[in-house]
Amino acid sequence: MSSWDQLRAELDLWQSEDRIATAWWRDDDAVSVTPALETLLRFEQDYKVPLALAVIPAALQDDLVERLVETLDTRVLQHGWSHQNHMPEGRKKQELDDVRDIGDVVADLRHGFSVLQSRFGNRFLPVLVPPWNRVAEDVVAALHSLGFCGISTFNARKAAEPYKGIMQVNTHVDVIDWRGTRGFVGENAALGAMIEHLSARRTGQVDADEPTGILTHHLVHDEATTKFLDNLFSMDHSALRWLRIPGVFPWQ
Repeated sequence: MSSWDQLRAELDLWQSEDRIATAWWRDDDAVSVTPALETLLRFEQDYKVPLALAVIPAALQDDLVERLVETLDTRVLQHGWSHQNHMPEGRKKQELDDVRDIGDVVADLRHGFSVLQSRFGNRFLPVLVPPWNRVAEDVVAALHSLGFCGISTFNARKAAEPYKGIMQVNTHVDVIDWRGTRGFVGENAALGAMIEHLSARRTGQVDADEPTGILTHHLVHDEATTKFLDNLFSMDHSALRWLRIPGVFPWQ
């Protein structure tokens, strides 16, 4: 049985229980319009799969603001401030860190929030996507006071209840092999991660209400990545529903 057949089999189980497997799509590191981004926007339009675009405020270019006005369902999330690593050698990369003074980190986020809110208006959702999916606890504690309502990292969330006033909705399927080729991770790995999270939701091993999140990085997509996303987004199954981004963060 191919990985695609296994995915369909998992969705068949959802359907047999009269349940809908919700999913959502987040793409990181957006700053300007590129051919790779245009490909994703075409997928969004052709297959009606809404896109959450995590934008780096410090590097934002005017053409991205102008281009997104033409889209219907694209929403902007805040991808830190400048996607700059502040950790010392030997520690994992992190921008929203516990090394600098918390006031400096908060000031960066406040500045980024203001930039995205003023440039994108109601297309911007006050949701933080920490660069490298890492954030210090003290920073999380400050988010609500800055106006953030949500946060999105990677791996199944631990609880559905808001944490320090912030709702968490994560991604679970990374299509890039960051530790190896830095190209497409492969169909078996990508679909395997999707099936694993869907199955865990269905059987109660993780929070069943957290939609399964697909994570992409358009700036490093190769031909195999693009082909996979084309196949995934064009797949039709009555038990699979791609959520509009305000529906992923329903308190908006």
